[in-house]
Amino acid sequence: MSVTKEFAVKIDTELSSWHDKRWTVSYKIEDAQDSIKFYEKHYPNRVEEIQKHKNKVAELSKEYAQIKLEIARLDAIYDQDPWTRAFLVINSNGHVHSSMDCSTCFATTRYQWLIQYSNDDEKTIVEDAGQDACTICYPSAPAEVLNRPSRIVTADKVAKAKAKAERDAKREARIAKEKANAPTKSGEFLYFQDGRYTHVIKTERTAVSEWLNNQYWILNSSNPESQESKKRVNEIICQNLAEKNGVSFDQQLKILENKYKKRGER
Repeated sequence: MSVTKEFAVKIDTELSSWHDKRWTVSYKIEDAQDSIKFYEKHYPNRVEEIQKHKNKVAELSKEYAQIKLEIARLDAIYDQDPWTRAFLVINSNGHVHSSMDCSTCFATTRYQWLIQYSNDDEKTIVEDAGQDACTICYPSAPAEVLNRPSRIVTADKVAKAKAKAERDAKREARIAKEKANAPTKSGEFLYFQDGRYTHVIKTERTAVSEWLNNQYWILNSSNPESQESKKRVNEIICQNLAEKNGVSFDQQLKILENKYKKRGER
């Protein structure tokens, strides 16, 4: 029969899912078998625990056998009229292979099935795989192609790109919020040196609160040096708030003084 792209993708999508399940169940069987060996060696009297893991192995083995039958059923469809496939080895420098039987791989090698290339011509696969193309699976691949970076987009790459985009969006939103709430027109924070320490004012609200607290100190303190220091800070705060709010220094000062007056009336 003449295999269509749609048909090849459908079969390979099912097969890929079954292969993933087989790997998962195989791992669970090995884990349960390791538990049996552990208890039989170190705690042979814990019969119930050992039997529990044996039952688990038996149950998983049945599931594994059923999975193998499903894989065999779909493999039989493929064997009737094979089509091209592409598989990416799952590791940091994995290559793209035409099958899962490449001599450079092992029985334990894990693959990501590149279903989007099922039934595509080999040239298309190699062109996109670039330097990731296996030279054993694709011996005729031109050298200039093998020297190019891979253009293959995998699910994990999409997920990583999406996660990065979300992180970037959150960071940009946080920065935008900080700038909007900042005590300056430019969106920057205000920094004041207080001895060995640097005092940072990050929001307009905090700047107003700082001004009010300083004003109380200015009017009630008997320390002239401290009063002068806080006056300088309040002038800087007032000037920056005025610039941000688009008013004159005197208008902003009046606003702050009214706030201070209302605070005293509470």
